[in-house]
Amino acid sequence: MIYPRTKLIAKFWELLTSTTNQYIALVGNSVSEKSDFIELITTTGILSAYSGESIFVTNESPLEPTILSNLEANLIIIDSDNSLNIDIIRTFIKSNSSQSKVIFTSDMNIEMSDVANFAISGISFREYAEWIWETIKIDDIMSGTNDIIRQNELRDTYIHLGQYSENLNTPEHTQISFDEKISIMNGELFKKEESDFIEFIRTLAINVGDIFKEERIAKMMSISRRKVRKYTEILLKYNLIRAVGPWVENPTTELSRHVKIYFSDLAYFHAALGVGYYHGEGKQGVIENFVFLELDRKLASTHDIRFYRKKSGAEVSFLIIEQSTKKITPIEISTRSTDIIPQSLSIFIETYRDRIDHAMLMNDTIAKQKISGTTSVIILPHIAI
Repeated sequence: MIYPRTKLIAKFWELLTSTTNQYIALVGNSVSEKSDFIELITTTGILSAYSGESIFVTNESPLEPTILSNLEANLIIIDSDNSLNIDIIRTFIKSNSSQSKVIFTSDMNIEMSDVANFAISGISFREYAEWIWETIKIDDIMSGTNDIIRQNELRDTYIHLGQYSENLNTPEHTQISFDEKISIMNGELFKKEESDFIEFIRTLAINVGDIFKEERIAKMMSISRRKVRKYTEILLKYNLIRAVGPWVENPTTELSRHVKIYFSDLAYFHAALGVGYYHGEGKQGVIENFVFLELDRKLASTHDIRFYRKKSGAEVSFLIIEQSTKKITPIEISTRSTDIIPQSLSIFIETYRDRIDHAMLMNDTIAKQKISGTTSVIILPHIAI
């Protein structure tokens, strides 16, 4: 099953028609995910709308000068799991078709001036729900006419399988996908480090949602801070994890150092810890990770996502800061069904009320509105995100 991904395709078309870069790197989770996206943009006709005829390079039709002999195409699409790095591609294009725009698949962002990176973002929870005929509408949620039990079941399935179609369609592939990702990263490690690296990922997974401190992780694992830094840099480079920084106005009383770590796909979280990861105390981190990914997918182009923590320990899960107005939406996450506004959220609202239009409390099942001081607090279940 290939999901329609209408919004993602529109976003790609915008990049294709606006960028002056000769090369576009399609950065995706796996070989099949990238191939599925190329199939989508081919069948929807946007490639032919852009260039008329395109040349496709695959494992069956490799990158050779002969592929240019019978076609005059200004767009070349390279969908190959062979070892074709950007230097090989650039050398070939300059020698054989210097004016062509090139779309190629990549495991990571290419930081070069003539390359535009396009992230093949995962399928959102709402896309997943709507694809199986479960439309999620805020009006229904607020009025209590939605099927919250059914929608929470879908949320839990999605949380276990992650955001990529290959895993959503074939649940047993979640571990395979994770192992494929790890095998690529192992190329940057000494052989004797591989077991430490896996344990490091497990340790991060256990502590998702907590403040990430190198010295704490090093002590927990009995390894050096240098190794912690090295492993973290590898995970960030290959987009297995994402870092969220603190928002600080008063460094005397508010945390200004350290970050929180979240996984870029919930399936990695699941594969790292096994089937029991979404229970007990660990559920808070999983739900935070779920909400973070949905917020990032919807708002990253217009908002900054931060967390807030006072040095005394009071914390707000996320702050969404609008880039143009600097207005703040504080969001607190609870795994329970509750409409009780946490004290930490109330204190933040009181301190920064002039910069807040409204606040949010996300919980398991309840939808309503309350007032904290003079600020509206919208209470919504996680599935509304």
